[in-house]
Amino acid sequence: MIDFLVSCGVALLSGLGVGSGGLLVVFLTEYREVGQLFAQGVNLIFFIFSSGSSTAVNLRARNICYGAVTVMSVGGTVGAIVGALVASVLDPDLLRIGFGAMLLIGGIPSFIRSVKSFIIKKPVEIS
Repeated sequence: MIDFLVSCGVALLSGLGVGSGGLLVVFLTEYREVGQLFAQGVNLIFFIFSSGSSTAVNLRARNICYGAVTVMSVGGTVGAIVGALVASVLDPDLLRIGFGAMLLIGGIPSFIRSVKSFIIKKPVEIS
């Protein structure tokens, strides 16, 4: 039951624009005690399905720049293949540290924007 609730929560946060992939990986590695590489794989499969609804909404609203999608798809595919190869030879502890560092570094700009917005009392713009 907890897995279902966590999945719904992560999907809801994702739909709201929160980068919630890290939350799912943390849940799987810390509370379900699965390996980092496996947790990241589950996370990728999960987001294939959870991103389907946002894709449908954006297709309907004609909010898609197909040139950018093409470039990012090619880059994402190459990056995923290279990343999977590198991750398969890294020590799991090093992979976990790198993942945590990426989450922290990626979250710092959002945190700073939120603090500035709170101080200035204006709405936060999600980029």
